[in-house]
Amino acid sequence: MHINDAEFFKKLRSTFTIEAYEHLRIISLSLIELEKMFVEENKKTIVETIHREFHSLKGASRAVSIKEIESICHTMENIFSKIKKETLELNEQMFDIFNESIDIIEDILSSHEGEIKDISVIMGNLKKIECGNLGKIDSIKTETVNLDTGINQDVNIKPKYSQEDNNIIKASKNIKNEEDVKMQNINTVKVTEGKTSEIVRVSKSKLDSLLLQGEEMAYAKLSSIKTAKEIKEIKELIDLWKKEKEYTFIEMLKNNVDALLKSAENEAKTIEMMTDTFIEDIKSIMLLPFYSIIEMFPKMVRDLSRHIGKEIEFISEGTEIEIDRRILEEMKDPLMHIIRNCIDHGIEKSSRGTINLNIVQVSSDTVKIEISDDGVGIDIEKLKEKAIINNILTQGQVNAIDDESAKMLIFKSGISTSDIITDISGRGLGLAIVYEKVQKLEGSITVRSEKAKGTTFTIILPITISTNRGIILKVEKQDFVIPTGKVEKVMRVKKDEVRIIENRATISLDGYIIPIVRLKDILEIQDKRIEESSGDIISILVVNDMENKIALSVDEIIIEQEVLVKRFNKQLKKVRNIAGATILGSGQVVPILAVQDLIKSSLKNSNKSLSIVGESEKDIIQNKRIIVVEDSITSRTLLKNILESHGYIVKTAVNGLKGWELIKSEKFDIVITDVEMPEMDGFELTSKIRNDSQTCEIPVILVTSLESREDKERGIDVGASAYIVKSDFRQNNLLETIKRLI
Repeated sequence: MHINDAEFFKKLRSTFTIEAYEHLRIISLSLIELEKMFVEENKKTIVETIHREFHSLKGASRAVSIKEIESICHTMENIFSKIKKETLELNEQMFDIFNESIDIIEDILSSHEGEIKDISVIMGNLKKIECGNLGKIDSIKTETVNLDTGINQDVNIKPKYSQEDNNIIKASKNIKNEEDVKMQNINTVKVTEGKTSEIVRVSKSKLDSLLLQGEEMAYAKLSSIKTAKEIKEIKELIDLWKKEKEYTFIEMLKNNVDALLKSAENEAKTIEMMTDTFIEDIKSIMLLPFYSIIEMFPKMVRDLSRHIGKEIEFISEGTEIEIDRRILEEMKDPLMHIIRNCIDHGIEKSSRGTINLNIVQVSSDTVKIEISDDGVGIDIEKLKEKAIINNILTQGQVNAIDDESAKMLIFKSGISTSDIITDISGRGLGLAIVYEKVQKLEGSITVRSEKAKGTTFTIILPITISTNRGIILKVEKQDFVIPTGKVEKVMRVKKDEVRIIENRATISLDGYIIPIVRLKDILEIQDKRIEESSGDIISILVVNDMENKIALSVDEIIIEQEVLVKRFNKQLKKVRNIAGATILGSGQVVPILAVQDLIKSSLKNSNKSLSIVGESEKDIIQNKRIIVVEDSITSRTLLKNILESHGYIVKTAVNGLKGWELIKSEKFDIVITDVEMPEMDGFELTSKIRNDSQTCEIPVILVTSLESREDKERGIDVGASAYIVKSDFRQNNLLETIKRLI
């Protein structure tokens, strides 16, 4: 195929861009290391590296006729030659100019074709360094000339923090055909570990295509397994038929089916092995080390900290751990947001500080990222104040929230503890973006903070997103899939284990009270032909989205298996409660449920929660009237709030006499009374209730601080139904006692 000169030069320029960013990466990291160096012997090695990289970049830029980069590199090469010979001594001001030079080269690389950068100011400053006459440094300013329009555009060059958002391997902005895209978006793949010479460059689009093919093979695997299963069922039917009728053609048919079954089973095993191996190999190719996205972070930290007048050291560990390239690309911006937050908020009260990034593989399929600073920690009270100002929480909610929950408010959009908005932070968006991105990647994020000691963000992520598993379930004779990673537990519970709390059906799991909602209500499935199940067992799946948990009640839980996920295109992305679809081995298309949407939708269906339990159990609570007799306003209010929040109708009395008057005039289903009260104590009140023919059947619960054996015996003697000591008071114990007595 003939390639003309213009096409050849375009491909050459694309290849150069990739090479140039690799040189700049090494130079940038070396400059950061050199600036911290104290040992002369080590300094010489790093200076030699920088000198060699500038020399190589100069030669490459000359080959593609980018004179601006060639000029900068030539002067930088001369400077580092003098530093090598010790005829030029490094100082802090030089490092600022060196880093500005890198930013300008990156700006040239990313500029539109047809633009020329005026580099006279940076070249003037570099010449001053080269001549040993640094003096006053000029303001860095370049003039962009568009060759197509002839219009000059002034561009002020500052440390370009947004430049870090570009990939180390960076595409030209003027790519015009698909082949250029393939050349630009590449992955570096290690063929043999430990041998850096054995490296191949693979087009990103080819890798994505290969992965897609591998995932499509999963359907063939599931289909072959399904076919083998169906043939086996046919064989079993023939065996049953044969027992009753001895016909020769049945024997022949059976032999043919036996052969077909054996062939299908072998085929299924072969396809399964090939598919699994293929996908695993592709997954390994898709893995890249963390350092491929964070190697430029030290420069970013340096530029940002100097920009705001701080000295912040960036330390990273575990960056050789590999993770799916797609997850890395998605996590680059979130990690930058957190680091910016550490710089601007965490270490805001000090001019010096340290940011640590630690990466640990915690299992075969998960990795933990910890980012910590040694700053002032999170101001919890200020965070609560901002939540009220921004209408995220009410004053009552803020009063009730504990500090651990309050810390998670930093992930809410619109919340920032900064009093002003700067170019680094203060808009209240960064950490909200982090939270959403981690959630999208099926991960989790938490924050720990201690006043005056610092803050640590912990992110748990899957190592790969190429394999998906789901639980197939049935609701109203329709099949759905829930991603396995979002399911905390699958359970079958008896209806009498369901508790009504705050007028909602709930279950208790690991110390948490979790609301139960019917999936059919959330999905708004209404099929009057289907009769409600009258069984005593409920099948539920406990699902979570990092922040909330609910238990979904379904008709049937079928199986957990590998599923091929087909995401919706842009037109269908806003379909509520549905994330995509999968194709089962039978060819059936089944919707995949979006757990985050389900949890949001469940709040709208809380009034239907009670439909899970039987009518008789709901009647236990609904419309039941309780009187609380207690002279302490605190205890009286507490008991009233607890009971009303669980659906009871409650009246109160301040002593036994007032209580007795109410009991005689109104109908109550139960009496809860203190013992030690003025005018008439609880023992006397209980005795009056028992001795009156109109009230003698009303259950009475004594809730008192008196805990001696004699007091309990006296309570029994006067006819109390239950005796609860305040020092052992448990809310659930009281509620269970009430339910049992009613």
